[in-house]
Amino acid sequence: MSEFYSIITSVGLAKLAALPAGESMTLTHMAFGNSTLAPSVDQTELHSEQYRCELTKVAVVENDPECLAAEAIITADIGGFWIREIGIIDSDGDLIAVGKYPSTYKPTATDGSVKELGVRMILRVTNATNVIVTYNNGIMDGAANTDLSNLTYEGQNKLDNKANIDLSNLSATGQQKFDAKADLESPSFTGTPTAPTPVAGTNTGQLATTAYVVQAVATAISDALTALVNSAPEALDTLNELAEALGNDPSFAATVANQIGLKADIASPAFTGIPTAPTAAYGTNTTQIATTEYVCTVVTTAILDNITSLIDSAPEGLDSLGKLATAINNDPDFNNQFNQCQGLQEWRHNNGCEH
Repeated sequence: MSEFYSIITSVGLAKLAALPAGESMTLTHMAFGNSTLAPSVDQTELHSEQYRCELTKVAVVENDPECLAAEAIITADIGGFWIREIGIIDSDGDLIAVGKYPSTYKPTATDGSVKELGVRMILRVTNATNVIVTYNNGIMDGAANTDLSNLTYEGQNKLDNKANIDLSNLSATGQQKFDAKADLESPSFTGTPTAPTPVAGTNTGQLATTAYVVQAVATAISDALTALVNSAPEALDTLNELAEALGNDPSFAATVANQIGLKADIASPAFTGIPTAPTAAYGTNTTQIATTEYVCTVVTTAILDNITSLIDSAPEGLDSLGKLATAINNDPDFNNQFNQCQGLQEWRHNNGCEH
C-alpha cells in the first residue's frame, strides 16, 4: 500500500452493501483536516477538520468503470491551514471515506501566495469489503475551470508526490503548467525563487531568504565586535590605541622575540661581551657578584695588611729591606759564606785547632 492512501469507513461499507440494485450513493462534500493519525474504518469524522466544501464533480473514471472520481476545489480566498487528512461526506452527512494526505499547506494572500487547490479522490468499489481510495492533488491555475474528466486512475498513481496534477491525457497547456512546477520532496528550483523573509532570530525549519541571511550575518558581526570591544580596557578598545601601544610596529612580535634573544637566562646565565655589575662594598662576603674593581681592592688591601703585619712583627733595626741588606753587608751570597764559615769553625773544633 502507498504511504498515502484512503479507506472506506465502516459506515460507508455498510451503506454501499445496503444499496438496492440500480441505486447509487449521493456524495456531496469533501472535508480537509491537519491530523497525522492513520485513517481508521471506525472514523465518523476527521480527527481535526479544518474546512469542507461541496464536491465539484462526481463521476465514473473514463476507461475504468470500477473507479469513482470525486473532485473538490478549495478557492484562493480560503486557506491558512495544513492538509494531512481528507474525507468524503454523503448527503446524510456521514463520513464515507477517509484518507491520509501528503502534507500540503493551503496559503492565502497574507502568506504571499494565492492559489486554488484542486483535489481528486478515486474510489475503487469492485469489492466493497476491500475498497482502497487513491487520489492526486495539485495547486492549479484556474482550477475552477479545469476539466479533469480525462484523468485516468493509472496516470494518477504515477503522481502521488507531485505538487500539481500532471497526466498524459491533459492538454498541452496543462502539461506545460505542470512541468513548470517543483516536486514536494527535495524540489530543485530554477530562476530566482523567493519566499517570505523570516523574523530576525528565527531558528526553525523555515526557509531563509538572502535578506534574512544578510541581516543575520550583520547582526552576528555587530554583536561579536561589541562583545570584543566591551571585553577590552577603555584605553585599548580601538585598533588605533592598540597600534600605539605596540609602538606602531607591524613586526612587533619579531621585535620582542629578538629582544628576548638578547637577554640572559636567570638560571646559569652565559654572558658575552663585557658584562658589568654594581661593585660590592669592601668586606662583603656573600653570594653577591664580584666585579674586577672589588677583586683589586680586596687583593691590594690584603697584601698591604700582610706587609704591615710582617713589618710590625720585626725589630725596629731590621723592619725594612734596606736595613736587612745593610745587616748582611749587601752580600747577595751571604747565606753561602755564612754556611762555609760555620763549617770551618766546626772542623777546627773537631780537630783541636781552635787556637
